[in-house]
Amino acid sequence: MKYHLARGQEQLGTFSDLEISSGLREGSLKPTDLCWTEGMADWQSLESRLKGLATDVGEEYVAVTADAVETPQVAALREEVRKDHELPPVELASLGQRFAAFLIDAGLFFTPLFAIFSIVLDDKFKEQLLPVQHDAQAVAELLQKRVVEMTAAGNPTLELLSWLMIMVGLVNVVLLTLRGQTLGKLLLGIQIVRHMDGGRAGFVKAVLLRGLLFLVVGNLRYLGLLFLLGDALLIFRQDRRCLHDIVADTRVVRRR
Repeated sequence: MKYHLARGQEQLGTFSDLEISSGLREGSLKPTDLCWTEGMADWQSLESRLKGLATDVGEEYVAVTADAVETPQVAALREEVRKDHELPPVELASLGQRFAAFLIDAGLFFTPLFAIFSIVLDDKFKEQLLPVQHDAQAVAELLQKRVVEMTAAGNPTLELLSWLMIMVGLVNVVLLTLRGQTLGKLLLGIQIVRHMDGGRAGFVKAVLLRGLLFLVVGNLRYLGLLFLLGDALLIFRQDRRCLHDIVADTRVVRRR
């Protein structure tokens, strides 16, 4: 059976049953897309159409008579619908899981950072820091210069801690891209997925939009702290989506 599909005012073309099923699985088609074929009184959403097919199949035996012959394509589509309905429902990650994952990730980053500060902040550095203590950029440059000087003087601890921070960052980027997880989320059994279909979030959504963009905005003077606070408070919404989830069109769920 062939269906005419549309999305808003845009005509998507004509698709067979199997092409629709495949498109819904791959994400190229959406449950809200409209469909029509001969015999239908009006356009329906794919979601409504598929639910109708699923209801027809159910768990009961369907008698096939000469007046109701089912084509192989329709049978295959109904089987796809039945399998989709058998999948376990997606469960949102709890507030406790998300907070615990945040604490783990923060600990993995800030522990070596604080260790670096404890080594670098000697009397000589404190004297250099006093004139520029209110200039964040100057403090960062001074700190970087001091770390380079101490590493060149033969302090392997600083270099080891620096590499540890870099490795943690790289591992998190890889995990977020491939699995939608940081090390903390991996340990807690939760992951970031696309909001609409629960698919893999990928590098752009999980890393750039959820992480890097909000890291940059959060560092803005005066407004950054308020922005991050508002972002965090949105987790108390019913769907537990913070502002970075809304921007990236993601949600955090328990991993199946």
